[in-house]
Amino acid sequence: MQEQSREQDRVPPELDPYFERFDDDRPPRTMARRFRPIIVGGAALTLVAMVLLVTQSL
Repeated sequence: MQEQSREQDRVPPELDPYFERFDDDRPPRTMARRFRPIIVGGAALTLVAMVLLVTQSL
């Protein structure tokens, strides 16, 4: 119940007086965006390791 009242009291960004000053038109920094380079790097390293293991056994 209290969470709903907080959402209703929240000022929409368009009406926020600081929105224009601090809005830089970048997408919000979510956890997925923050860790994307680590995830892609890990996937690339895993792919390289798999290729090396397969070619080594041939």
